[in-house]
Amino acid sequence: MEYVEYIDKTEYVILYRMYGSGAIAEIPASVAGRPVRMLADHLFANEPSALYPKSQIMRAVFNGTQYVEAPEYGSAAGTSDGDEPALAGVSLEIIRIPEGVEGIGNYAFYGCFQLREISFPSTMTRIGYGMFNGCRQVCRLYFAQDPSDRDSLNPSVMKEVLDAVTNQIEAVVTRDDIEQWRLTFPDYYEEGKENTPARIIDIVYHGTGYKYRNCFLYRQIQFEKYDAVFPFAAAQESASVCISIIRSRLRSGPEPKEEWKYRYIDYLRSEKELLIDTILADTEFDPVGELEVLDSAGYFTSRNIDAFIGRASDRKRSDAVSFLMDVKRRRFAPQRKSKYEL
Repeated sequence: MEYVEYIDKTEYVILYRMYGSGAIAEIPASVAGRPVRMLADHLFANEPSALYPKSQIMRAVFNGTQYVEAPEYGSAAGTSDGDEPALAGVSLEIIRIPEGVEGIGNYAFYGCFQLREISFPSTMTRIGYGMFNGCRQVCRLYFAQDPSDRDSLNPSVMKEVLDAVTNQIEAVVTRDDIEQWRLTFPDYYEEGKENTPARIIDIVYHGTGYKYRNCFLYRQIQFEKYDAVFPFAAAQESASVCISIIRSRLRSGPEPKEEWKYRYIDYLRSEKELLIDTILADTEFDPVGELEVLDSAGYFTSRNIDAFIGRASDRKRSDAVSFLMDVKRRRFAPQRKSKYEL
């Protein structure tokens, strides 16, 4: 039986703990007839928070459609006296937070070593500190835009969330569950070095992830600033990371200016073997769609098109071969001269 523990604040509830099985935590939008507005400290950590008095913690069980209030129970706060384990720690891989939730407490995901993906609602306005401590596998974050705010490029909390995690992150922005754009933010780490003899500690950042996370102004992503970081990424990051940055950037969002588009295409041409292997191995995006993006950006030349056709043929991707053959015919086939010349 799935159930949750919560704290009743009369007009809304704070979700304290979830119990059940599986690797996905679907946070309910309401519990016992009241909306979930806050997620408690240590919600998904191995050990629950001790900041909330036991007398305030209540239980709601899932009846198949919603969580309804359950009788009092006698176990210690934050522990299960039923058959279900806590949805916490290493058991979790995906967390989905619904619209209506406004804040996340401190260390909410602490120690979730296998956590890979989190979805944040457009209503989120506050995140606690230490949220991603121990979350070594987080690689994708979804951010929902307010459907009524057509001028905003991204949710207000996006900057704070990205600042809280140093892993390489793919940030995906959606509106009405439709993807608007996505960007890759490489990983980084910081190191304190003593500047002797003054004994001043200088913070040194390794990796371009820190530079990419600073491409915001008033919490809004600045795509041109993001593009301007690429020369540093090309010099410091692996080819696979750079390809991820470019593919995401060309696929959606405002079109890069000609200067940056040229740099992106020039880099992809220098890594054509890895590029085509990455596209053909991608299980999320249709390879033909990705090849269409490259074609629209002017990537293909008479010199690299045959390499792509050969690689796609080796992988037995007839759909990709057909598309590339059509590109070759349209763009690079020799023009036939008319038989009749005056």
